[in-house]
Amino acid sequence: MEKSKTWKQEIKFHLGLHLLIAVFITIASYVHFPFGSSKGNFVYLVHFLLLHFSLFGFIYIFSLFNKIFKILFPILFIVVSSFSYWVYTQDLTIGVGMIQAILETNTDIAIDVFSYQFIIFLLVSSFSIFYFFKCNKKLRISSLTSPLFFISIIGVLTFFVVENYKYDAFKNRLPYSIFFNSMKYFKESSIKLREVTAKVSTKEENLHVVLVIGESVRSDHLFLNGYNRNTNPLLAQQKNLISFKEVFTPYTFTAQSVPQILTDKSIDNKQKKQEFTSLYSVLNKASFKTEWIGNQSLERSYKDVIYSNTSKTIIDEFHSFLSFKKEKDLALLNYFSLHNNTLENRISTLHMIGSHWYYNNRVTSNFEYFKPITNSKYFGSLEKETLINSYDNTIVYLDFFLNELIQKLKKSTKKTILIYISDHGETLGEDGKWLHAQEHNASKNPAMLVWFSNNFKKSYPLEIQKLISKKQDSITTDFLFHSILDISKIENYKYLKNQSIFN
Repeated sequence: MEKSKTWKQEIKFHLGLHLLIAVFITIASYVHFPFGSSKGNFVYLVHFLLLHFSLFGFIYIFSLFNKIFKILFPILFIVVSSFSYWVYTQDLTIGVGMIQAILETNTDIAIDVFSYQFIIFLLVSSFSIFYFFKCNKKLRISSLTSPLFFISIIGVLTFFVVENYKYDAFKNRLPYSIFFNSMKYFKESSIKLREVTAKVSTKEENLHVVLVIGESVRSDHLFLNGYNRNTNPLLAQQKNLISFKEVFTPYTFTAQSVPQILTDKSIDNKQKKQEFTSLYSVLNKASFKTEWIGNQSLERSYKDVIYSNTSKTIIDEFHSFLSFKKEKDLALLNYFSLHNNTLENRISTLHMIGSHWYYNNRVTSNFEYFKPITNSKYFGSLEKETLINSYDNTIVYLDFFLNELIQKLKKSTKKTILIYISDHGETLGEDGKWLHAQEHNASKNPAMLVWFSNNFKKSYPLEIQKLISKKQDSITTDFLFHSILDISKIENYKYLKNQSIFN
């Protein structure tokens, strides 16, 4: 009888604790979801319950250390609640960028984020957790002999089972996102950059290379490459534009593909620990102005490559692809200028959020050309037609974005070339698979386009001829590093000219 009473008290305590966690923390990760159908609502309810069940497992084991738990847990609760406020109100992503900003930002800057609403939320959450623990001060909340202990083991295992079934299913949700992205922040970069010590030079001047890195755009969904839908109504009218339809990469997600594209790392190089050279480091040595303008939060795997630019701008840094308030890519053009008043050589890189899922978030309503579109983030409740319609609308948006950029570049007095390449493709239902970061050929054939100005055409007639002759060739993403150094006429640095699309 006594044991039964104790177990009931334990159950009551942990149910109450999880109610507080749900209200002040975990629900924040779900409130912005477009659930769509009742099926979508049901699936995310199950997801929410499984997340809490896994949390119960970890919390119960932690609570076995009774005194430490009662001191540390309220503090951890308040810290995590302070994060969840911004997820609730701004749909911010608690990613590596957010962790970095918190750990590296000056105190006076950090104070600027405080508001009276934030203070009230924090005070309410603090009072709630301390009052809850005060009411249960004398309660024995956990025991190795309790049935709840064995249930907690199943809860812990649930975390690993779900994560194994679907990568980052829990890791991108509060409170797990704080822990795992903090671990990513402190983790050593998987790519080490070598220093360029040679006296690199170039005799070129007034050259402007504009590199646009797309996201999840597959080659065969471009009208320019024979797709049966006109996803490129504007680019199809542009002169001096070449589309390469047979580009290959083995890397199907950004963290692997971007550092390979922007360094001399070959797709054939399988070694995990090796030094590579950043494209920007070489160009810096040749007195190029190098600038990065991105609409994606930087990942640890390629952060150092981006930092090798002489200037770096990340727009909307704390809204990642997970956020439903993420800035649209057209905002990138507000940070891009021509600088016609100097003859310096320049490379400008624009990194898009592109066609990353959730597709509807990447476009404004006036780009919903193909209908019906998706109304939920849950795949199980969606028709293939709506998914492909929403995806193709992102390609129409890309068409508009690149056309706007080209129109801007036409006003430049520089010898200008624009190279667009997506980091990887996207799987759209082939063999029952969707999105990317998985082994399928649909994710390994990214879109690639090259546009050049009339000034560039006059200055590089031979290179243009070679470029046109290669448009039907099968090439790998290795081409980029060597092609840009080749067209920049880099001297005193060894690169592979046979990999260049201009050679």
